[in-house]
Amino acid sequence: MTAREFIAEKLRELHAKFPQIQIRYEYRMSTQSHLIEVMPLHFFENDEAYAHEEEKIRDEFESLFLPEDILFISEGFLTEIEYADLELGYGERIPFDKGTPDIKFSLDD
Repeated sequence: MTAREFIAEKLRELHAKFPQIQIRYEYRMSTQSHLIEVMPLHFFENDEAYAHEEEKIRDEFESLFLPEDILFISEGFLTEIEYADLELGYGERIPFDKGTPDIKFSLDD
């Protein structure tokens, strides 16, 4: 299992435990850094159960994938997600390369 696969699996588990949060993940190859943005900020900073899960993920990652880095962030941090590799809790996105979906409306009751 690669570091990216590990993180994707753990983030899906984290979102399943805390469905009210939004998660975005980005891997930066140039720095071998894995950035994980968790929103909203008050949840990121104040929920003890979440903090415990985050710590478990970080500890396990560091034991398996050194020298790569993992960083959990939230809104207002200096580091930001530029191009998300994974998003959870944001609803379905329509990729630009797939075109516009056909949406049909019915005016009949």
